[in-house]
This record gives sequence, C-alpha cells and structure tokens, in this order.
Amino acid sequence: MLNKEKTVQILRTSSIFEGLSEEALSTIATFSHEETYEPGGIIFTEGDIAKKLYILKEGEVALDANLSARPGSVKRGTIEVILPGEAFAWSAILRSRLTMSAHAISTAKTIAVDAEALQTLLAQDSTTYAVVMRRVINIVYSRLAHTRTTLAHFLSVASHDLKTPLAAVQSYLQVILGGFVGELNEKQTEMLSRSCVRIAEFIEMIDNILDISRFEVGEIEMKELSLPDVVKDSVEMLRPLAQQKKLNVTLDLPQKVPKVRGSTTRLKQVITNLVGNAIKFTPSSGEISVKLKEDDGFVRVEVADVGIGISNEDLPRIFDDFYRGVAGDTAAKGAGLGLSISKKIIEVHGGRIWAESPCPETGKGSKFSFTVPKCDYKK
Repeated sequence: MLNKEKTVQILRTSSIFEGLSEEALSTIATFSHEETYEPGGIIFTEGDIAKKLYILKEGEVALDANLSARPGSVKRGTIEVILPGEAFAWSAILRSRLTMSAHAISTAKTIAVDAEALQTLLAQDSTTYAVVMRRVINIVYSRLAHTRTTLAHFLSVASHDLKTPLAAVQSYLQVILGGFVGELNEKQTEMLSRSCVRIAEFIEMIDNILDISRFEVGEIEMKELSLPDVVKDSVEMLRPLAQQKKLNVTLDLPQKVPKVRGSTTRLKQVITNLVGNAIKFTPSSGEISVKLKEDDGFVRVEVADVGIGISNEDLPRIFDDFYRGVAGDTAAKGAGLGLSISKKIIEVHGGRIWAESPCPETGKGSKFSFTVPKCDYKK
C-alpha cells in the first residue's frame, strides 16, 4: 500500500499531472489508490463509462480496440502499449465512454484516480483544469501522430505486398493477350481484356489508399514551379482521350503568372483527375475549359464542363472519401477516391478546392476550382 507522499511523487512525474501545484497533487492523492493487475488481466472495457484515470507505475499495459469496419464483426488489435509514468483512460476527465479496452501485458501496478472526485476538483480549480487539459491535448495529439505514422507504414507494406503479385498477374495476362502463347478467339480476348482492366483498377485503388495515408502524415516534397506548365502538360496528356469523344478542350493560360511552391507530380495528379472527370461526364462534341488566373496571394485553376453536372444532394459530399454520388453509380467506374485525394493534396499545399454546379458562367455542367499559394505569399 502506497502512502500519500509516495503517491504524490508518482503523480508529480506522470505524463498528465506533471506541472501541477503541490497542493493540487496532494488533493488528487487523497482520492487515488494502488491497483495491481496480473498478466492478461482486464483493466477496463471499451464502451464502459470511465470511472477511473490510471497512471502506470510498473509493468506494461496494452490498449486495444475493434478494428473491423463491418457491423457485428469483431477483430481486435493493439493500438498502443502504455509504459510506466504514462496515463491512460483519460476519458475519465472528459466525462465520456472509454474508446478502447486495456489489459496488462506483464504484472501492472497502477495508480487509480477516482474520476468523479477528479472532475469535481477540475471544476473548482481553473488553474489545475488548464494544466491537466493541456496535458490531455498533448497526449491525444501524440497518440494521433503515432497512429498516423503507424498506419502509413502499414499501408506502405500492405500496398507493396498486394501490388507485387497483382503486377505479375497483369504482366502474364498482357503476354497472353499479345499472342505470345498462342492465338486467342474473340471470347477469350474479351475475358482477358476485362481481367486486365479490373486488375489495373485494383492497383490504382491500392495506390489511392496509400496516397491518403501519405498526405495524413504530410509526406510530400515541394519546390518552386510554374503552374501554367503543370496545367499545360496535364491537359495535353489527356487531349487524345478528349479527341476520342470529339470534345473541344480550351486552355486559357496568362503569359506571366507568379510561381508557386508545390509538388509537380501531385498537382498534375489533381489536374488530371479534374480534367479526366470532365471528359468522363461530358457528352460527345461538348466543351471543356481550363483557366488559370491570379487570386490575391494565390494562383487559381478552374476546370469547367457542360456535362451532366452535380446534384444538390451530392455537391456537399463530393470530396468525401469513397463517395461517388448518384452519377458515379452509373456513369463511371471508380472507388470514389479521386476528388478526396485531390482535396488532401491541395490542402497540404496550403490552398483550397471547391465545386460549383451548374457552372456560374454557362449555367451548365459543373466547375471545379482550386488555389495554390504564390511563393511569396505570407498568411
């Protein structure tokens, strides 16, 4: 059994109570006690009301959660391992339910702080409240950053492991389609061609999911570049596709435009996605315009079409992950990640992206716009 002096010492050096006054620490010690859990022992369960805040004194504790996205399905996994001196179950401070479960990995000795008494103290002492909440924010931010980095690493490994065999299958199919292993009849050619398309779509989806994780952790290299050159290269790459549908694609690029700081590859990805969507959803013989203009401290790119447009229901969600909308169900295939990734790319660049439908200038189709800060722009 710990005495009050020893309890105060542990509280003082903990990740959540460090920096509190001796008076506050002494008060918290009066409603704290030691609890010991053997290896495998359950400390609390996800979904329960948080009744205690824990400070780990000795041992290791695992925090785990249900990782399955399917309703009714349970697939638990460890999110983080708590080490001595660290606090966990901070939901007790926020008066909320526990978002994870905890169990002892090795014999775990903890200091359990009564949640109700702690909440009362924080409500009465604004200084203590400010210090503790600042610590909670730091803990949450640190764990979020750790989770994002771990997720990015996991997706990178998973992407490689998934893409390698798919690329091999794709190569074999292309060899067969090329007639290198014998002649194919029309039906065989059609089936193999469809298989190649599906594999290519799957590989693209893997790359898109990997991209999302990279942008979440800010993995993007930037340099000074000419946005008109990026726009022109992107549009010219897609012009043959537009010509197949007899679409007229016009470019309006001013002679002198300030340079921006960004990633050529990623900005091309955004422009290609926007122009590619315009080509998909614009009927044959239609028109697509791509314009570039200065916008205060930014350079703006606009892609407008006279296609089917976007419904009022879809417009607010058009940049959500995996959202395809009503038109996406029938007019074009895809995972619904293109616009979501484009939004993340532009936000990483410090700009913004938005959609209007119908296009304000023509009253038809839709217009997508995005901005990128000029090199000399300062917020």
